[in-house]
Amino acid sequence: MGDMLGLTVPFKQVDVFTFNPYKGNPVAVINLLDVEESSVSQEKLQAIATWTNLSETTFLFKPSENSGADYKLRILTPVNELPFAGHPTVGSCQAFIEFTGSAKKSFKQECIAGIVPLTVLEDGSIGFQAIRTSLIDLSDNEVESYQAKAMLGIDLIARPKLLDVGPAWVVLLVKDNKTCYDAEVDYSSLGELSKKFGHCGIILAGQDPSDEHKYEMRAFAPGEGVLEDPVCGSGSVALARYLQDHFNFNKSFHFVISQGGRLNRAGRISVQIEHSSDGAIKYHVSGKARALVSGTIAI
Repeated sequence: MGDMLGLTVPFKQVDVFTFNPYKGNPVAVINLLDVEESSVSQEKLQAIATWTNLSETTFLFKPSENSGADYKLRILTPVNELPFAGHPTVGSCQAFIEFTGSAKKSFKQECIAGIVPLTVLEDGSIGFQAIRTSLIDLSDNEVESYQAKAMLGIDLIARPKLLDVGPAWVVLLVKDNKTCYDAEVDYSSLGELSKKFGHCGIILAGQDPSDEHKYEMRAFAPGEGVLEDPVCGSGSVALARYLQDHFNFNKSFHFVISQGGRLNRAGRISVQIEHSSDGAIKYHVSGKARALVSGTIAI
């Protein structure tokens, strides 16, 4: 006999990082705020995330005692669990607001990576502050492998770097937005390389030659079961940290990411690299989110 379904809980599917319905990146959000986390197995969570077949499925639980968080978020891809992810963070906050009727403008999300601060902005967008932005040099072998095998020899304008922002993304910068949009990727080779080197996947980006504040971005994670992610929040953090290192900005810098055009999406992510007076650098990501599906799910 199969596993019995003994519980029905609220469910939402939220479209994230777009102004146009059905043109962003969907995330499935399952409300387990009234369920003890220990009563739901890891196998059950993974089975649901594999079944939804979205880039991520999230599960809202009560926060850990003394965490100071409003809720705890578990984030799973079709193949494993992530310590953090951007569009699920934004979409799950929107779902939490709708599930609970909260009128708050600031929230704290507990996840494996830590406590993530979120803010509801004046235009209704939801933003988060990155809590992990580690930049790591890649070996010559890693750089050559990605460029020759996965990116089919595409020309880069700077050396790729590894950015650990929760997921570990390899960021590659090309000469302009059109080159990024037109790029072809060997998914099989990329998946093999990502698993070999222990990386989530690659972020490819190019600046609009007519506007330094606009970038085209693409995210590929075949090793996580996602060939190309339509709109990627953690990838935008990785790109922001990479650009800070590449350009060495000495003051705050804002830019907008377009993503998903190759997948018939219209993703828009707003990114702020904030230089504080005390010398600290913070990375903020924001975008629109709306629930397009509301109902229940049996678990």
